[in-house]
Amino acid sequence: MRCRILVTDLDGTLLDRSGSVSTSNREAIQRARESGVDVVFATGRSWIECREISQEILGAGVVITAGGAALHDIGTGRCDDRIVISHDLVCHCTESLIRHGHLAHLLKDPTRAGYDYLLVGDAQLDAASRWWFGIHPVVTRSVDRLHFDEVERAAQLTDVLRVGTVAMASDLAVVADAIRREVPDRLAIKHWPALVALGTAGIDTHLLEIFDANVDKWQMIQRLCKARGIDEEEVVTMGDGLNDAGMLRGARESFAVANADASVAAFAKRRAPDHDDNALAFVVDEIMRAQ
Repeated sequence: MRCRILVTDLDGTLLDRSGSVSTSNREAIQRARESGVDVVFATGRSWIECREISQEILGAGVVITAGGAALHDIGTGRCDDRIVISHDLVCHCTESLIRHGHLAHLLKDPTRAGYDYLLVGDAQLDAASRWWFGIHPVVTRSVDRLHFDEVERAAQLTDVLRVGTVAMASDLAVVADAIRREVPDRLAIKHWPALVALGTAGIDTHLLEIFDANVDKWQMIQRLCKARGIDEEEVVTMGDGLNDAGMLRGARESFAVANADASVAAFAKRRAPDHDDNALAFVVDEIMRAQ
């Protein structure tokens, strides 16, 4: 198993239940890098939501953010690659969410827009999002509706990496199904339990995420490999959640942590310990043994 890039998810994979990186995992990252293996984080978080931990643990390199929609340079925060949603689809999804009584969360490319989220609608911001925005230096702007002026409207619809919201799972299933019927094959839509406190997920509180149909962590890994002239066969991935399925399936060698959902773990080639039991250190040891 020759490995040049080890890609790991953050929440539920590298991070333990307290949201921390263990000493064993930190030392394993150092060992991997000293042996010539580049370690890359691939997360559903936005750049601002993973900047601190990326700079603390890795210091330099790149991080795949927003479920594969963007690639950021860790040192500068520069967005080196991205896949945005077209204006018409941003508008359609935003208006559909508002019609169903939800507050639309438009995640922006902050290096272009100058802020992180545009919140659209008159619904209240949910408790999980208030908590999440409170523990990260997120910059938001709020409007009741998309602007009627074409120039202002275009600015609102530009640089959008993801459209989403947080609500009860049953409510999000309704709006997700409606959007899938209205624009089949043009979007990637998923919803899953949202983090509601550090290291925990809400059973009934779900996060709805809507991306361009081409967005996936594995797709961005492939783009990174092409840019660096690296064979995809030399990538090892590890993860636990729905947005990790593509990279677990696509990589020649992949590991699902023990706490992964069974439907996601089925895509992985191998298993790793629980994220509370130094899963990344285990994977690095396996890589070192096979190099």
